[in-house]
Amino acid sequence: MATVETLIQSPEPYSPPTAVERTRFYHPELDVLRFAAFLSVFFCHLLPGDPPLQVRGLSSVIWKSIAAVREAGNFGVCIFFLLSSYLITELLRRERIETNATHLRSFYTRRVLRIWPLYFAVLSVFLVGGRLWPPLHMQPGRVLAYALLLGNWYMVVYPLTSGPLRHLWSISVEEQFYITWPFLIKLGGMRCVQAVSLALLPASYLTIFFGSIYQTHLDVTIWLNSLVQFQFFALGALLAIYLSGRSLDLSRRSRAAMLIAGMVSWLVASGVFGIKRAEFIPSPAAMCAGYAVAALGSVLIFLAVHGVASGRLPRSLVYLGKISYGLYVFHEMGLSISHSFRATVGLASHTPLLFLLNATLSLAITIALATLSYKYLEYPFLQLKRRFTFVESRSA
Repeated sequence: MATVETLIQSPEPYSPPTAVERTRFYHPELDVLRFAAFLSVFFCHLLPGDPPLQVRGLSSVIWKSIAAVREAGNFGVCIFFLLSSYLITELLRRERIETNATHLRSFYTRRVLRIWPLYFAVLSVFLVGGRLWPPLHMQPGRVLAYALLLGNWYMVVYPLTSGPLRHLWSISVEEQFYITWPFLIKLGGMRCVQAVSLALLPASYLTIFFGSIYQTHLDVTIWLNSLVQFQFFALGALLAIYLSGRSLDLSRRSRAAMLIAGMVSWLVASGVFGIKRAEFIPSPAAMCAGYAVAALGSVLIFLAVHGVASGRLPRSLVYLGKISYGLYVFHEMGLSISHSFRATVGLASHTPLLFLLNATLSLAITIALATLSYKYLEYPFLQLKRRFTFVESRSA
């Protein structure tokens, strides 16, 4: 395990490229982790927020445990942020080594080609569809905020906002972060990235602390604050700097222990500190502690998976990780279609069997939509994206 001193040490920004660094940088196990992160968010949105009538006889301890598991699923988004920062920081590091430059125009072109086609296509569908079908309607101000990639800030200002596509706030946060990130590498290399990443951590926790004093609806207003979520991007960048393309040599037992510790950390952040529980009103110190535990869990889960031999990975899970962006975008639609279908055929009640049916049907619809999107909408743009790529990652 890395010590704090090891992470703070500044690596040489212009080390000569090695043979390993000249090859494609791709870790299929991280695609599997992407799919796992999606599943955690999916089941968070699948599980009911309040006890259904059929299970209200359960003890409060059991229901609180179920609620803690449900809300812990939110932290799958933190894994997405950490992974994205780790991968892009590492790819930019390699690009700088191999070309002795950071190509800003190419970076932003790659980001646009990867994120925008699906994002704006779905936003357009809901914008047009909302005029014809009320369940798809979104407030004009919210549509504008999403179009400007400021969707999370709209919901911070209006925390009781309801309606579709609430989960796409994370796309806004991610794009906000990458507005400046390549500039840091271009201006100061990995030393600058490391310094800014280390500075973002206390800045994030100061935001959590003072925000918890002056704001309400902390499960939304703190959670959706960009600076709060930037801590996970900072951790991903620090991991990229520390690992520098290497993988930790860990035994299966160590990986399993780290994975379990990471998941337990998420449950503690949710169930004990209640940072994503609407009915909790944690103190500022408790909010900071809860986010720190969630961050620790995210790092442990990442390290537990990073470096797993590709031969042990089911190809189906790697593929599902490859289309995880579409899975994340479409899962709310999959849940809605499944709910409408069950209501139409009279299967809207809550029983364990029907819950399993709903989960299976919703996930199948989501996977089908994401597969079609990847093949017919995203793939052509991903092919075009390769023209602006200096360090190859996974194939489209």
